Amino acid sequence: MNYCITMRKSPIIKIAKTLLWIIGFLLIVVGGLYPIKNRDVLLVVDIDGETESIMVTAEEMQLLHQIKLPYSGSETTGIKEIRFYRHFTSLCISKISMEKFDEYAYIDGNELVFNENTLKKMKELSTSVISERLLYVEVILAGIILVWILLNALDEKINPKNYDNHGPIYEIKRFANDLVKYQEYIIFSARADLKAEVANSYLNRLWWLLEPFFNMLVYVVVFGKVMGRSVENYATFVFSALLMWNYFSKTVNYSVKCVRNSRDIVTKIYVPKYVLLLSNMVLNFIKLLFSLLVLVVMLIVFQVSVGNAVFWVIPAYIVMIVLSFGVGMIFLHYGVYVDDLAYAVGILLQMLMFLSGIFYEMITALDAPLNEILLCFNPVAVFIDTMRNALLNNRVTNVPLIGVWLILAILLSYIGIHNVYRNENGYVKVI
Repeated sequence: MNYCITMRKSPIIKIAKTLLWIIGFLLIVVGGLYPIKNRDVLLVVDIDGETESIMVTAEEMQLLHQIKLPYSGSETTGIKEIRFYRHFTSLCISKISMEKFDEYAYIDGNELVFNENTLKKMKELSTSVISERLLYVEVILAGIILVWILLNALDEKINPKNYDNHGPIYEIKRFANDLVKYQEYIIFSARADLKAEVANSYLNRLWWLLEPFFNMLVYVVVFGKVMGRSVENYATFVFSALLMWNYFSKTVNYSVKCVRNSRDIVTKIYVPKYVLLLSNMVLNFIKLLFSLLVLVVMLIVFQVSVGNAVFWVIPAYIVMIVLSFGVGMIFLHYGVYVDDLAYAVGILLQMLMFLSGIFYEMITALDAPLNEILLCFNPVAVFIDTMRNALLNNRVTNVPLIGVWLILAILLSYIGIHNVYRNENGYVKVI
């Protein structure tokens, strides 16, 4: 007589997961509706490489008619930027462009005087806490996903047979082992693809420099008519952002048809499917390094001074790479089953490109609260804005957003890895 033994998931874990979603939903609702008192606003002015700032409390805004800061110049040429901050001093919530300077301030002797329009703007910023609420929602969402994975890991530890080698602990260990096992293949495949790209080309690897450079020229000519005067060093402004965007978009685009285009490999030998994506990411990263050489030359030619904040570029690039892998893994899985997904992804990427502040500065070009919403919920805008401020303005920005999106990118990567491990044996039947 054959006995069929079925293993059920721990009822405690099941209850905990249900409570997790309920509590998470309530926290998001409470965070979105809970009344928050008016915030203090920090006013910062960049003057010839130096900064002058003043913190104005919510109570003082109701009493003051103007704000004064010391200023030794007689003209506005020394003033580079006027920014506003709320709770997070690395998260800029608004700026006053120099084109609108006369509406908000004037120079009186040795003082820079901000008028009632500035105070009105600060009052509006004091009452609006949308960026803090959105950041709170992102933190709660990241926490829910993380706890969900930890509960699955705990359940896997208690009842390992329930997960059939698809629990978090097993999959993370397997992923780490596969990375070590297939690292030589990843590098070899990337090198082979690089050689194949330039095999019949007269200019060979020069195209890796020329392609982004000429793309930048086109965008600078087109958008420079609109934005060039209001953005300093517009060529480097656009080019530095395009490098990050090209890496992200190429990785995501490739991931959709990654398995289908590699059917000759997939149907003959076993290779973890994310290895195919990682190989392409290494290839794109090598091209990116060549393009960065052009960026360095541009920084020298346009005499852009680089300070210690340039090291904050590294976290921005880390978020870009991890997010590219996470999003790519999710599209890799669904791209096997949905033929039309490549067209949809292409359209979405085209929309995302123009919503990520590549050709304009999001804080000044867009009105509130759209600029804050896009900067909080669009990770591409986050790592581009962070990189550009660190590289071109010697400023560390978006610290909480970079931290949250790094966690979310790691969690997305795990979800993608889990989906692929769970379904990759069936890919051969579909392709």
